[in-house]
Amino acid sequence: MTDSTNPEFEREQAGKGFRTVSEIRQKLDILAEHVESRKEALEEEIQEHLHESLANARDSIERIEENIAPKVEKAIRTKMEEIDRKMVRMNEEGLEAVREELVKATPELTKKILEDLDKLVAENTRFVKMEILQEVKEELNKSIQSAIVPVNDKLEKAASKTLAISILSGVALLGMIWLAIK
Repeated sequence: MTDSTNPEFEREQAGKGFRTVSEIRQKLDILAEHVESRKEALEEEIQEHLHESLANARDSIERIEENIAPKVEKAIRTKMEEIDRKMVRMNEEGLEAVREELVKATPELTKKILEDLDKLVAENTRFVKMEILQEVKEELNKSIQSAIVPVNDKLEKAASKTLAISILSGVALLGMIWLAIK
């Protein structure tokens, strides 16, 4: 009988194959555990390196900020001073331009102001004359009234006396005529 048809040989071969598979399985499990533990160790190491790198980055950023902050502040201060100088120069130029325009416009403005002033003075003078005239009329009327009252009183008295004399003269004349007729 040949070895390949022998059932015992096949069992033996199957057992060897099973043992080989079992050994491979064990080695595979050991390898899987080793890979898993190595993976965890690497993850921890990566986390440590990452935290360390972040801490170093923060320190570097702080140092950079410490080094850059004065330079930025100085640059800002320099720009602000430059802007201030430009603003002062622009203000001076603007004021000079306004002065020049005022000098150019002064004769025209003066003429216009004087014309308007003449009109205003003429109008105010006319208004004041009318007010003074009205006040003079009122004062004159008051003066005339106050002066007429005594004259009227005197005239009335004189008229009364004249009337009385006329009446007496008339009566005396009548009396004389009556006497003459009688």
